[in-house]
Amino acid sequence: MNRDISVLAALICSQLAVGCTPTADIVAITDAQNTQSSDNQAERLAAMMAGRFAEQGDKAIFDFRSRLSSMGEGQWLYYQRDHGKREAGDTRKAYRQRVLQLVNRPDGVVARITWSLQEPEGYAAAPNNPALLAALSRDALLPTLEPGCEQIWALEGVTWRGRVDPAKCTIFSKRRNQRIAIGSETRLTKSALQEAERGFDLDGKQLWGTAPGAFSTMQRVKVE
Repeated sequence: MNRDISVLAALICSQLAVGCTPTADIVAITDAQNTQSSDNQAERLAAMMAGRFAEQGDKAIFDFRSRLSSMGEGQWLYYQRDHGKREAGDTRKAYRQRVLQLVNRPDGVVARITWSLQEPEGYAAAPNNPALLAALSRDALLPTLEPGCEQIWALEGVTWRGRVDPAKCTIFSKRRNQRIAIGSETRLTKSALQEAERGFDLDGKQLWGTAPGAFSTMQRVKVE
């Protein structure tokens, strides 16, 4: 089904306001936190993906990912990204809230299916109040993107790499009155998360997003 480009607006704009002022220090995930069965790649990826990430410096971007109880096949996580400086009196704004479903594929890769929340404002305080997620159910979710827009993950050495292929992922943009292609690349290690997100016309011209070859980088953090 065709989806309005507003479905993708969470990639680039603010939607909600929420206070979020954790105290964070850079930390690497330990091997003990990632000791999962080697034949369950989705479980291994979920264990690595869960946690908190932030930009260095003023940490204007704060990324929260928490494991959820199963709502179907695979592993499930709640994902929220907040924007705003940590200085006293500043308020972080939740501008992306999603539920991620990680599913093993027969060829050994993991497909990440992204779901939207019907009422995201009800979960915006989850980074400071994880108990809000306890009652989250499949009924609260909506499909986010069309088939072909799953992010495909594979473990390469010590780095998980995820990719949305713009040759397979297209949506209809009412704003541009045309179909556009969406691409993304993600690198996840024990200590950092790197991302690139881009939109293209169907001739391959980039319309928005990260510059070619560039990534944004966030470090894994812990809350005191």
